[in-house]
Amino acid sequence: MAALRLSLLPLLLALCACSLPGRSASAIGSFFAGADQEGSDEARSEDSGSEPNEPPLSGRSLTRLAPAPDPHPEDLLLRLPADMRLAAAETINAERLGLVQTEGDRRVIVLTPLPCRIAEQEVAPQEAADREGCRSLNMATFAARSQQVWTLAPGRYTVRVVNRQVGWPVGLWIRSDKGESLAAEGGGAAGETIEIEVDLVPGSYLVSLPLLPTPDYLWEVKRGAR
Repeated sequence: MAALRLSLLPLLLALCACSLPGRSASAIGSFFAGADQEGSDEARSEDSGSEPNEPPLSGRSLTRLAPAPDPHPEDLLLRLPADMRLAAAETINAERLGLVQTEGDRRVIVLTPLPCRIAEQEVAPQEAADREGCRSLNMATFAARSQQVWTLAPGRYTVRVVNRQVGWPVGLWIRSDKGESLAAEGGGAAGETIEIEVDLVPGSYLVSLPLLPTPDYLWEVKRGAR
């Protein structure tokens, strides 16, 4: 019986080819073979009980897959007054007073955050228990406070923020007095250090710890400032 079915198969294929114009017997055979393959694939999928494939990565929102990043220092600073600068009480040469350290071939400026201020640039004590408290305190008092304006020689510096006393991230932002951002870093939580490299050409710069937050402090970069 099996031999009879096999002998009739070429005849059936030929009849199909005659009834479907443009289709050859070989094409029809390939069609049925493909259908059999799809059926077997579907059967295997059902047997394995596998879930449907997820859409490709390009079809999904990447923002849902990654945790939300910390706010950028610039984003937080936009919530503060744009001219939150202290009055200048004294201009000093930062290198001459030892505020610039030499480590190998690097010149390093170390900044120490205290609640609501940078210790090296503002002597008047300001205290608050948290970030929101610092923001409110600074907005109310910065116009009456004074700072040291630093003069620095042009060149490349490592600016290091060592957070030993503030219980939350402090950040670091250096920009020109015209608003051009040179460097911005988030982070700097209690016990952490932020370190950035920056090239300072002659001009005026504003320095702040925007996640603390602090007011803006002024650096003047001048040739012959040594």
